[in-house]
Amino acid sequence: MSRSSQAEFLRAGALPRASRFVPLDFVRCGRPPQCARVKNVVVQEAAMAQARSMLANPENGRVTVISASECLPQSVALRSSLERACLAFPEGAPTIAHMSLNACTKASIRADVVVLVAEATPLAALDLVLAAIDPAVSAEVVLISDANANVRSRRDALVMKQDDATTALPGILRGILRATHARRGMETELALVTRVLGTVREELDAREEEIQMAAMVQRDFLPLHRDLERGFQIATLFRPLCGVSGDVFNIKTLDESTVSIFIADAVGHGVPAALLGMAVARSVELVEREGAQQRILGPAETLDRLNQNLVQHQRTTTRFATAVAALLDVSTRTLRLASAGHPPCFLMRAGEMPRSLEMPGGLLGVFPDEEYIEASVVLEEGDAVVFYSDGVEQALYTPDGPGHPQAFAAASGASSADEVIERLAAQLDAHAGSLHPEDDVTLLVLYAGSKKQVDRRARARDNYSPNRRVA
Repeated sequence: MSRSSQAEFLRAGALPRASRFVPLDFVRCGRPPQCARVKNVVVQEAAMAQARSMLANPENGRVTVISASECLPQSVALRSSLERACLAFPEGAPTIAHMSLNACTKASIRADVVVLVAEATPLAALDLVLAAIDPAVSAEVVLISDANANVRSRRDALVMKQDDATTALPGILRGILRATHARRGMETELALVTRVLGTVREELDAREEEIQMAAMVQRDFLPLHRDLERGFQIATLFRPLCGVSGDVFNIKTLDESTVSIFIADAVGHGVPAALLGMAVARSVELVEREGAQQRILGPAETLDRLNQNLVQHQRTTTRFATAVAALLDVSTRTLRLASAGHPPCFLMRAGEMPRSLEMPGGLLGVFPDEEYIEASVVLEEGDAVVFYSDGVEQALYTPDGPGHPQAFAAASGASSADEVIERLAAQLDAHAGSLHPEDDVTLLVLYAGSKKQVDRRARARDNYSPNRRVA
């Protein structure tokens, strides 16, 4: 790449293709600098060094000596002495060019240091030189003149006498050129870092977009609200911590009187937990085929089969989950439950404090011989059963201990599942730290409504005919 092309790249804020190779420590701090991937960007230290070498200016500096017509002999002698003195620079000698003052009106000056030698009208000559310097170049200007002292009041140029120029100017040039070289190096590093950060930001934005799309898909397949037979209602609250959630739940009608309710919480957060949660949900067995007949599995048997399935699929690391399986018989209003290390459900009944439905049972996917025990409860009109993930416990925790039982008590007496969810959501939002939860938050409320109201609705539905005319 030519030097002019390098400068154009730097001014435009763009880098050659090699600059897409970014240093590993920008992405994974503390990891060995071997290889990593941020989408299509291969991260290697060697490539960063290659990009630096392509962008770094190989020159040791550029000096332009400009002379007015009356100072041509002095400027030629000055240039010769500078060339001899600069040969001793440890960094290497700069490139020294010479041009007349009249040429400044026709050409743009691109140099690191501009030395102007003028006597007759030094201020006018200095203004002409300053106007001719390329704005893209940060050039230092040295004016050599024996004119009156007013020249020394200028702030945009270093003013020297003719006698001092030969001895002092080489040292001044070296200092200016070293500072210029250091500035160029910092500009190059800044351009590289800016490009790296832009690339990483693009990748992070792409990942965020993918996670949001995955979150939409996950939410679309969750039953967020459902009206069941005989006055039962189900409503949910689903707040993932990282877009997608390791919390999963499902409601499925198995026959005319039996409804399955399942909620699980996979270990971890984000995409890994969401994938494990999806695997758990797909592994749930609710019925067993026996010829032409099907047998509905009890909650304990469902969890036992799910546990065996997860244990069989364990490889190098143990990934586990907690869950609650339940069967609701809408005809008898009986709820059967079994738990696999999940936070206990709470029964909310008017006039009573919420009661936890404790059930023994270990985590899913850890021990193949784990046993799960069922419990059952007969629901009365106005009862609500709250299923929830441990993120609710963490979100409602207080300095005095767990605060979710008090929150459930405050939500008692509601007239629908949606109202229970609204009350609990308000308490979650009002709790300290609600803007920065530590875990996924999931609530599922089963509400036992009035059978009479539903029976009237059912009769109206049975008497409806699309061909019936209303007088």
